[in-house]
Amino acid sequence: MKKSIKQREGWKRPPEGKLLINIDGSFREESGSGGTGVVIIDSKGTFIAGSCNYMEHVVDAPTSEVIALKDGLLLAQRIGCNGFIIHLDCMEVVETMRLGISSVVSAPIYDDYFLLWQDFEAISIEHCDWEANIVAYEIARVTLSLKDNCI
Repeated sequence: MKKSIKQREGWKRPPEGKLLINIDGSFREESGSGGTGVVIIDSKGTFIAGSCNYMEHVVDAPTSEVIALKDGLLLAQRIGCNGFIIHLDCMEVVETMRLGISSVVSAPIYDDYFLLWQDFEAISIEHCDWEANIVAYEIARVTLSLKDNCI
């Protein structure tokens, strides 16, 4: 019997002329708090910008992920970026943004982000493996522990 082996995808550079925005959200169920991590890099793998955001009250893990998306979009807007790819490891957020509709508890949050999304010229969103998003994950995790914000 043949065994199938899933090869880890890992982190990949964006195509020339594009930026990559890695985002992740963390959630601590016992306190209802969350954190976000955002890292923007160019096609050479050079760090361009980053941010973290502590949230004292968050409903659930997917909500922290969608707030991380907002943080990524706002950071891209702040640095004047119009052509980028967003990578995140939460399929629910990826699919909701691709479909343009939401029926989850965070639907009003998505509505705001759909409007923000339209301000950009060349933007795409892709699901990535957890391993490919490790830097944003660590930033979100540490932010949750330190209860701090930064850009």
